This record gives sequence, C-alpha cells and structure tokens, in this order.
Amino acid sequence: MKPTCQQLLNIETISFAFKNNRQEISESIVSCFYSCYRSLFVKWAKITYRHYPVDLVESLANDSFTDGVLKLKESASRGELYQSNASVKTVLFHYCRNMLLGNLKKEKRLADKNKQLQLVVSNEAKGNTGEMESELKEKRYELIIRALEKMNAADRQIIQWQHIEGKSHDEIAAILAIKVSSLTNRIYRCMKRLRKLVEEIDKKNS
Repeated sequence: MKPTCQQLLNIETISFAFKNNRQEISESIVSCFYSCYRSLFVKWAKITYRHYPVDLVESLANDSFTDGVLKLKESASRGELYQSNASVKTVLFHYCRNMLLGNLKKEKRLADKNKQLQLVVSNEAKGNTGEMESELKEKRYELIIRALEKMNAADRQIIQWQHIEGKSHDEIAAILAIKVSSLTNRIYRCMKRLRKLVEEIDKKNS
C-alpha cells in the first residue's frame, strides 16, 4: 500500500529517503511537497511582499519553492538536514523563504540599475538627446542579440513570439499546449536568463 503524504512528510523519513537515494520514496515526497505546500507558500509570499507587483511575487515564489525543494534535497542527501522539533513545513519554508529573498533582492538591484540608466538618459536629453540615446539603444540591442545567441532554441522562440511577433499569452500557450499560468512562469524565467546573459556580456566588455 502506497504511503500517504502524512506518513511521508516527517524529518526522519525525508532524511532517510534522500540520504540513501531511495528514488520511489523521494519522488513521492517531492510530489507531496508540491501538493501540500506550494500554493500555501505562494499565498504567504503574496501577503508578505504585497508592496511588490503581484505577478512578479507569484512567479518568483513558484521558482523559489522549486529551488527550496532542491536545496532541502541536497541537504538531506548529505545528512545535513536541519534536525529539531520543527515541522517539515517549517524547514521547507525556511529554505524557500531564503531563496525568495535572494530573488527579490536581485530584482530590486536590476530595477535600481534601470532607474539609474533612465536618469542618465534623462539628464543627457536636456543637452544632446539624440546622440546619447542612439548610442545606448545600439549598445543594448547588440548585447541582447549576443545574449539571445547563447540561449537555447526553445527560449529564443518564446521571446520571438512575444516580443517580435507580438503574440498573446493565450496564443503562445495554445501553440505549446500548456496552461497560460505555466507559460507566464516560463516567459519570466526566459527573460530572467536573458537579462543575466546581457549583464554578463556587458560586464566582460567593460
């Protein structure tokens, strides 16, 4: 008889399964994590970080939950899983929360950089607008093209559909035969990877 989530979701069982590489039990535990705790974590994130755009928090919370599950698995496989009287939910949320905080900080740094860039352009615009803006746009365009070349074909296709062909989320989701909510998360991850590549290339050129 297959064990229930209630039977699987305890520190001892989780530590045993991941440390000893018990694949069947491990997969069941991960499935229980998602079915029992993901929506709860996303809801908590929306309430706690309501000063951020709700779509951004939802997408980051979903990504952070996955990262938190992976972090917990890694810790358990090394025999380093947090041992105390805390519940599995508390331990998992601890990992997920740390991941979410890191992701939110990255987004804030990116937003601050964009504001600084806009300020530079705005100040230059008071004098000689055309030349400065044209230079910045040309440099940004070149960085984006080079970054796209480093991405996989699937990511490039999604970005092309949305930003070049102007397809709606509904249209793209229908082509890929996935839910719009899944597509939203996928688009966010694509753009996140693109921004990271642009920053890395820009840093190398500096």
